[in-house]
Amino acid sequence: MKLYSTFLFLCFVTLTFGQINNKKKSPLDLNTVYVTIDNDSYLKLFENSFVKDTLFLCKISSTSTDKENYSGKYFIGNSATLEFFAPMNTSLHGDTFGDVGIEFKTRKIDQLQLFENQKTKVDTTFFQNDKLKIAWYTKLDLNLPSPHLKISLLEYQKEYLAYLGFSEEEITTEMTYDKFNFILSGEKEYPRKFNAIKAIELEINEREISYLNQSIQNLGGTVKVNQLVLNGIIITYHTSKREQFRVKKIMVELTDVVPSRTIKISKNITIETKDNTAEIKFLY
Repeated sequence: MKLYSTFLFLCFVTLTFGQINNKKKSPLDLNTVYVTIDNDSYLKLFENSFVKDTLFLCKISSTSTDKENYSGKYFIGNSATLEFFAPMNTSLHGDTFGDVGIEFKTRKIDQLQLFENQKTKVDTTFFQNDKLKIAWYTKLDLNLPSPHLKISLLEYQKEYLAYLGFSEEEITTEMTYDKFNFILSGEKEYPRKFNAIKAIELEINEREISYLNQSIQNLGGTVKVNQLVLNGIIITYHTSKREQFRVKKIMVELTDVVPSRTIKISKNITIETKDNTAEIKFLY
């Protein structure tokens, strides 16, 4: 976000900041959790038939933006997405083994600005290919440094939504993420069981606690001892003095009850199902 120092701008901010923040904030959806896992687990992620044919809509995708090009494997759900990346030899977030990102999304255009303050930074990412370059989403997160853990708020841009085929009325209407996916799919019924992300368990170092707590508080969540809650999403954390894999468990809600079973993806990742939940456990 650009910094301005002129007296005129400061006066403008003083007069309008209160008005902006008096606008009603819509609930936020947990859009995406991404994790950078080991190469062997990444290769085996889609091998189990129950995982790819019953639990998750699985997809391999490559993306180009104005900032980077990346490829990943995706568990696409009715109301959320899990992204998995293999380690890369770069300093970009998401390329280092153990990196994790938790991304919430606004339900309406022009909501993200309501969460801006002196502690946050805002940046817009552009989707691009050989034929076009358009504003994809604007992202808000804290200024605090946290190289391996990122908590962000995303807001898709009007240009991108129009490119996807959304009408002007749909673009300006409050829309949950499952409704967004329903329209995007041509109003087809979701073909798998993964509905939404319900809980995340982290193991972080003490330097990251303040970042995690302030991020969730800034988005309107509540902070208790070792637990944070935002719009029904529960994030629990434990602290460790050593650098290690940060995600211990991701619990997802399923659309239907499924048989209880334990699926071994690799020596480092298992998926356990029971009733209408599935827990992805990281055993690093």
